[in-house]
Amino acid sequence: MSENEKKITLALAEDHVLTRIGLKVSLEKYSNLKVIAETANGREAVELAKEKTPDLIIMDISLVEMDGIEATKKIKEANPNIKVIMLTSHEAEREILASLASGADGYCLKDTSPEQLYTAIESVNEGSAWLSSPVAEKVLRNLYGKDISQIKQVDFTKVANNHNGNKPPAKTSSIPTIPLSERESQVLRLIVDGKSNQEIANKLFVTLPTVKTHVRSILNKLSVDDRTQAAVKAMREGIIAF
Repeated sequence: MSENEKKITLALAEDHVLTRIGLKVSLEKYSNLKVIAETANGREAVELAKEKTPDLIIMDISLVEMDGIEATKKIKEANPNIKVIMLTSHEAEREILASLASGADGYCLKDTSPEQLYTAIESVNEGSAWLSSPVAEKVLRNLYGKDISQIKQVDFTKVANNHNGNKPPAKTSSIPTIPLSERESQVLRLIVDGKSNQEIANKLFVTLPTVKTHVRSILNKLSVDDRTQAAVKAMREGIIAF
């Protein structure tokens, strides 16, 4: 890296001290990376993002006071230009999807090598989405028939694109305003859990055509085109809890 080349500034949000120290040492071996803030606290991560405005935050899900998913959502609301990579041991599909719904730009498991994480940081910093975990990638592809870049194009990137500079996007209400029936809410919850139409039918003891009717109604009411968008919108806007 030349002397005039701008470094990528990083903040680390990780509740395990030794893990955070090791992460910092590993990352600062790269001449174009600089760690400018560290915390074990989700609320503090939100404040540090406002005060330090790092280019990118490495975020764990399990943080004290506020988890990494909620912290990411608040950080992105305040400044959508700050990139976030989730670095966590959590690999359940719901947590992956919830992280993406909160605005995360990448999702890596903690067994990711320093070299892979460095590649993820560079890619996300340049505006690409990143999903390093083969397990997570398989989950998203099998459930929705799409890869992470397609999922993000569907919903998340337009949040940042619709706002200029650092102007924060309008906050979504945490109170559901979409009139779903009780049965539709049950179906939507199972969609978010990654269930197929047949699995939903079996669980709710209804026919497959009935489930398909409910799904069509849900898509219409949420003004979305497919199940992926429905799941993301449901979690991001508080229609269901995640």
